[in-house]
Amino acid sequence: MVKDMIEWRPIIIGIIIALILDVISLVSSQLIDPAFLLAGIAVGFMVGGTWKNGVINGVIFGVIGAIISVVALLGLFSAQYGSAVLGYLTSTLVTIFIIEIVLAIVGGALGYFIKAEVDKGSVQEIQE
Repeated sequence: MVKDMIEWRPIIIGIIIALILDVISLVSSQLIDPAFLLAGIAVGFMVGGTWKNGVINGVIFGVIGAIISVVALLGLFSAQYGSAVLGYLTSTLVTIFIIEIVLAIVGGALGYFIKAEVDKGSVQEIQE
């Protein structure tokens, strides 16, 4: 009876998301947060299709969002510290750019899998 209620795929997806968010919070500075992962999940969920659609849309979202984020950080750092620190911060900003894109890609794929589970659950409820 209880075995019929347990769905392992959503549990595993939830564990993966929790672990990723935990790792992000442990190893990141205040500049990197889980926003790109969570937004990537939303993008992957909304686009539907295959997991490739989730990843491709996650890449597009990640690149555009990371460009905007890095430009905003660049402006913020320039205003606070002047142009003297921009050379020093370039490698940090490039790292942030790459990490945000990777998080968006992972989020896009996870969003697809969440959508697949929701759709699968809806079909099962209709059939019952």
